[in-house]
Amino acid sequence: MKKTGAFHDQAAGTLRGASPFCSRIDPRILPPTQRKREWRARLGAGAALLGAALLMSACANANSTVSDAASPANAASSPRPAIETAKAKQLAFERSIAARVPVVSGISEKRSRALTLRDSGIDGSLMFARDVDFRVTGDIGFMIHDMAATLVPARAGEPIVFDDPTSVGIDVHRGEVTLDSAKLSAIFNRYLFQYRGSPLRNMRVVPQEGGSLRITGEMHRDTWVPIVLNGSLSMRGADELVFHADHVEVAGVAADKLMQAAHVKMADLLKVDTPIARLDGDDVIMQVAKLTPPPALRMTITHIVTSAAGVRFTLDDGTVPKIDWPANMPARGMLVEGGDVKFMRSMPMNIDMALAPIDMSAPFVLDLYHYREQMAAGYFTFDEKGALDVHLPSYATLASAAKNAPAQIGSASARLNDSLIRAQQASLAQARAVWQRVPQQVQSASLPHAIPVSMHVAFSEPGMGGNNASRNTAPRDERHSASPASLIHVENVDFFVAGRIGFHVRSLDAQMIPKTPGQPVDLDDPDQYDIRIVGGEVVEPWPAMAALFNDYLLDYEPRSLNDLQLKPHDGKLEVSGGIKLWNHFPGVWLPTTMSGTIVARGERHLVYEPTSVKVLGVPQAKLLRALDIPLASLTPFTRKGVTLHGNELVFDQYTVFPPPVLQGHLLSATVTDEGLVLKFKRDAAVAFARPPANAAKSYVWIESGDVKMFNSLVTNARTLIKDSSNAGAMKFDLYGYRRDVSKGTVRMGTDGGLDVDLAARNK
Repeated sequence: MKKTGAFHDQAAGTLRGASPFCSRIDPRILPPTQRKREWRARLGAGAALLGAALLMSACANANSTVSDAASPANAASSPRPAIETAKAKQLAFERSIAARVPVVSGISEKRSRALTLRDSGIDGSLMFARDVDFRVTGDIGFMIHDMAATLVPARAGEPIVFDDPTSVGIDVHRGEVTLDSAKLSAIFNRYLFQYRGSPLRNMRVVPQEGGSLRITGEMHRDTWVPIVLNGSLSMRGADELVFHADHVEVAGVAADKLMQAAHVKMADLLKVDTPIARLDGDDVIMQVAKLTPPPALRMTITHIVTSAAGVRFTLDDGTVPKIDWPANMPARGMLVEGGDVKFMRSMPMNIDMALAPIDMSAPFVLDLYHYREQMAAGYFTFDEKGALDVHLPSYATLASAAKNAPAQIGSASARLNDSLIRAQQASLAQARAVWQRVPQQVQSASLPHAIPVSMHVAFSEPGMGGNNASRNTAPRDERHSASPASLIHVENVDFFVAGRIGFHVRSLDAQMIPKTPGQPVDLDDPDQYDIRIVGGEVVEPWPAMAALFNDYLLDYEPRSLNDLQLKPHDGKLEVSGGIKLWNHFPGVWLPTTMSGTIVARGERHLVYEPTSVKVLGVPQAKLLRALDIPLASLTPFTRKGVTLHGNELVFDQYTVFPPPVLQGHLLSATVTDEGLVLKFKRDAAVAFARPPANAAKSYVWIESGDVKMFNSLVTNARTLIKDSSNAGAMKFDLYGYRRDVSKGTVRMGTDGGLDVDLAARNK
């Protein structure tokens, strides 16, 4: 036989071709024993798969164009699966929303710090309101016809806290508000002069047609004496509101002429000198910014009109020529844009929140000091971009509003009714004790058990606690909680990670662990946290497992397997689909069926070993075993989390699924008609969630730790996710949770806990 150049290359040891079974080495040049082995391998492989003739044809036609692209290493380094790519695009879009800087109606805020998972970096929020009966507490407040303002945190870098009115000031840019008789009387009687030693009591203010005010009450002159003042309101400078008395009655007798004749002024009869008001002659001079309890109100009054309906103030600091209402402004209610605003446990970041009445046809009373009661009686809705709509009943319709609160008297030293804010702060302290309480079993959980082994190094740094790492070193402020880990319990839920890939969870306990210590768990970023399973049982239905292959693991080219279908048969798993030898040959998919067992190995891996293999309907397993030819050499397959090793398909349950990483100690894997049943060993040393007693039959419960959902950070979380429209197993889609939650409703309890109902709401 004539020796070609190729034959000389082979004799020199240069190997080319698609696989070890398509080597161009001529067996005739090998020693007898090795020659026999080579021919046996070739013919065995051919018989096992396509027949000797087909295989020899493949070897004859193989050339150097079949290269490293078909190798397992290249398969592993191919582009990201479409599922991960789509999630990354979604996350990038959501981050662009979170990074926006609000500019509305000519006013804006700016970012002064870096955007993080706990901080938008923006100090202050833009606020718009119209047709809102805004009460600080009780009747103290004003009717807002329209308003544009900025909410400014009292301390730079900290969020605005709805529960703490001392945390914020309101800079009013433009608007019109009215104080009617009830509100004016409340300001005078319940706030300005309701303190020990006050010279006035039982004050009532009645606006009159023609521009005057009539003030009645009692003044202290050794005893309490009835007094009536008639006069008008005007501004003195930008900061002072002046009531000038034109007519005075004492004990029912007009005193004007007598006081004029005796050169006596009101200031001679009464000693009024408080942080809010003072008497100067016959004028009561009041500080505009302090007319109501906190929050601090800073406004410029440019015009005052008094009528029987009340005193109407026009406000304008010159920064907003005209209010251009945003498109998402409710017809009646408030809109808050930008900055971080916290209410109870939740803090929407770079907030986009509208507050509107449930009953749009009735007056809308919003009571700031009692807003928690209104929120607990209302509900929230989100859109997928994170915008939040809060639907509230009017406070006047709540039973708590009808209760007659006992009269509260301010301290003599304060010289105003400071008991209002003291009571509010005491109520806040009690509420915070509930919101910030961390269950003992969570406090005592060892933090190294709550994080992946790879992260233990981060907690060995100075100050991180070593063996005492359960101590939380993060600052305990409004952006942090003392909870060391986020716990999750899932009960009777069809839990999908992405698309069709997921499980039916019978019952499962886990911890959600951010990969960077000190960060909250970001549900929108599956690469940011891990899920550590601490016990339970799940079923992976066969269609879901097929989707894991077809939609995720096999989403690359070139590949050796295609369109896998799985079904149980006599306790074994039957897998059918297409194969290509060495990822590329032949050019069509060869119908293949395998049957075998699947078992748990080493508490982390699942192993599938076929005992039966058919290609083109011809049994091949015995022949392959006899010839010692592993499946992996014919159909190389290695992807993140799964590899064909010898004759075994080995799954790493930590990484085989789309992120987040699922960690757990496998006890067993059982093939059933329902699916692959996986049981996980319970780790008694790790804290687990304790769902509420009313959690029903199908739910997801998240407890403790800090969790970011949508654009809202929830500290020391208590969140129940359910579907009231489904009597069976709820469907929960981790990658699509924004879509599903946006169709339902969210309710907030007075303990700050969230009740998320995925049932589609009526539009």
